[in-house]
Amino acid sequence: MAAATLAVLIPLAGLAAPAQAYAASGGVIRMATASAGTTGVPSGTTLRVHNGDLNITKAGTVISGLDIRGLVKINAINVTIKNSIIRGRSVSAPAALVNNLGGRSGLKIIDSELYPSKPSPDINGIYGYNFTLTRVDIHGVIDGVHVTGSNVTIANSWLHGNLHYSSDPNQGGKPSHDDSIQIQKGSNIKVYGSTLSGSHNAGVQITQDTGDVSNFSFTNNFADGGACTINVAQKSYGPIYGTVVTDNKFGRNTRVANCAIISPSTTKISTARNYYTPDSQTVTVHGG
Repeated sequence: MAAATLAVLIPLAGLAAPAQAYAASGGVIRMATASAGTTGVPSGTTLRVHNGDLNITKAGTVISGLDIRGLVKINAINVTIKNSIIRGRSVSAPAALVNNLGGRSGLKIIDSELYPSKPSPDINGIYGYNFTLTRVDIHGVIDGVHVTGSNVTIANSWLHGNLHYSSDPNQGGKPSHDDSIQIQKGSNIKVYGSTLSGSHNAGVQITQDTGDVSNFSFTNNFADGGACTINVAQKSYGPIYGTVVTDNKFGRNTRVANCAIISPSTTKISTARNYYTPDSQTVTVHGG
């Protein structure tokens, strides 16, 4: 298997402390407030090491101040994870540092970092739905956030430095399809005040692989990277209704020139006040 090539920004560092510095690359100018200084474990927090996986089965569980050397699975409602770092472990099949594929409601991850100690083409940040991320730093994974259902909010978070393989076994030996956010299905999905960069495939990839997507909003963010940064694919489920992309800044580090947003014309996107940086040119939607 080919060696991993990080899609720039912050190199992997094993079990290093949460990243506190941003290495600028390719002229990216950060416009959103989410960055090393405003996301992840707050400075001065004392962390206690937990070795092994966590399977959370008690409703209302609050996890705080842990350095988790394993995977976290959510099997209860109203779980809160805060002031913690989740590093995962070696995996031999696709997995996520946090698994909420069961859609347990009320999951909140706050002021935390998702960063794998064991890089792999199988490792992702968080899978599932019915969760809110607030000031979360996710990096060094294939997909930062993989949405499989409704009611997801990503607020004031930093998704960056995706892991990328030139030959990925999960893509039949082709390059990784790493995304900051991938949405397979669901409604009521909101991203705001966040910074997305360093993905190879897309910053936001709406696939509709397993069902309809609707009521997606992307506001007040800085986003860059990918072939096109926001990529809307209808597939067999038809137009995506209620899509709003407003008040964002977009970088120009896309493999397709000037491609902040690409979408079929049958999906009507409400767009306003989206600009490229640093030249402040207005973003238009590419037909796709």
